[in-house]
Amino acid sequence: MAGGSDAEPRPATLVPADQLAELTHGLRAELLHRGEFLASSWVEESAGDLRAGRLVGWVLGESPPTALAFYSPRGTRGYAHAHIAPGPDPVGRALRLFDRLEADLPQAITRTDIGVTGLTEAEEADLAQRLGPRPGFSVLARRAMDLALADLPPGGLPVPPEGIQRLRIRDVPLDALASLDWIAFQGTPDESLVADTVEGDRTVVAEIVDGRLGRFLDEASTALVTTSGHLVGFLLTAEQSPRRCVFLDLVVHPAHRRKRIGTYLLEFGFRAARALGYSEVRLWVTESNTPARALYERHGFRPALGTMIYRFSRGADGGPPQPQRAA
Repeated sequence: MAGGSDAEPRPATLVPADQLAELTHGLRAELLHRGEFLASSWVEESAGDLRAGRLVGWVLGESPPTALAFYSPRGTRGYAHAHIAPGPDPVGRALRLFDRLEADLPQAITRTDIGVTGLTEAEEADLAQRLGPRPGFSVLARRAMDLALADLPPGGLPVPPEGIQRLRIRDVPLDALASLDWIAFQGTPDESLVADTVEGDRTVVAEIVDGRLGRFLDEASTALVTTSGHLVGFLLTAEQSPRRCVFLDLVVHPAHRRKRIGTYLLEFGFRAARALGYSEVRLWVTESNTPARALYERHGFRPALGTMIYRFSRGADGGPPQPQRAA
């Protein structure tokens, strides 16, 4: 097993609810800091689910506990998270939890994406390096990029490209948004980042529009269609704080790239967000997605904090781990 300063992970069902709530509160605070969203009610709800076994998890440490990991299955895919509280040997504690996740994941789950909070970027790089040689593991580096809206030149909403019309997001069927989202990310570093199927993608888009990833901003979200009604792009925006909004999903149909669709969506989002009173906008991009990063940098976004997604893959039949590569 990997080294660490705590005893072996124990089931969260054996941990008092108040200690679980302390860990979930720290996890939520870390996610809010990096621009992600969890409702305040999530802290007590998740602690209760962990204590009751409705959410499968493990804890390191006794008084107080120093780390938590848990997972949720969705079909053959798992979503997991490890939170490392302040203290000695944070990478060693993370590795202990990864050991337990890998050992206890049901065989029916063929791929699991694992997020981590509580580590510095240097510690995450160390964790990624130590996990890299393991069969079935790969690492996806993600970077937040920020733009100060006060730096924009004055002006109103931009004019859509020729032959393109703008629609309210809620005037576009959810199935159409999910279908384009799925098509747009195939063959990119972000392929299957949030879902393995169109149906799974639809669930994620629905969660964004329903405000489950932050208060959805209708006024700073939009869709673009051709004059014949063909959906070619859209932008989904949510609030992170009273001063910052987040572009959660910016999508352009592959056949309409390099036609200023992405540029229009960004410029529309900037102007609309500033009109709503926000002073900053954030988005997340995969480090290896160089075309997307170049587009954002041209429009003034600058790199901010980074994080990793750690992926563990088995064979489709639940067999031995499949070789992976870093992205």
